[in-house]
Amino acid sequence: MSPTLTGTFDTAQLPRLASEPVTVTVARRIRPGHEAEFLAWADEVIDAVRPFPGFLGAAVFHPGETSGEYQIVVRFVDGVHLRTWERSSVRHELMARSEPFVIGARLQRTVGVEAWFEAAAHAQPARRWWHRALVDVAWVFPVSMLSTLFVSPVVADLPLVARVLIGVALITIALQLAVAPMRRRLRALRRL
Repeated sequence: MSPTLTGTFDTAQLPRLASEPVTVTVARRIRPGHEAEFLAWADEVIDAVRPFPGFLGAAVFHPGETSGEYQIVVRFVDGVHLRTWERSSVRHELMARSEPFVIGARLQRTVGVEAWFEAAAHAQPARRWWHRALVDVAWVFPVSMLSTLFVSPVVADLPLVARVLIGVALITIALQLAVAPMRRRLRALRRL
């Protein structure tokens, strides 16, 4: 069993160190409203890396409940093949095109497979469904209450369907633009 390397290091060191598969994980924060543009770009990255020698696979992972980051995972047979991709003009052009919609990125290279199993052993269990539902209610209730108090009197003369539609639209907009970003920031602070 060879030693497992994980973290950020120069790929120029990899030919001596990494004769086994190398996995690169890049976590990117996307500028709000540019998610579709990012996903189209990520598909282009995967299409571009696919024909490179030594390519084993790639995937795009959407943000989870506790992260606002998209992740692209690319795997090569060894460090030499990874370095060929990383130094290619195709990759550099794609990275330059991502600047308008990528806010920040974290990169991690992992050599070998042991690190994947170690990470899985330390993963935190997912919250139970009732806990997630209770937390969602705690965030939605104040917005709904404010809508009922302030919007309902203004739209009281409209037909029922119009009142409900306006209320749902305003609550949804408030949740997307105010509550969701606040939740993400609070989750990030909790992870520090």
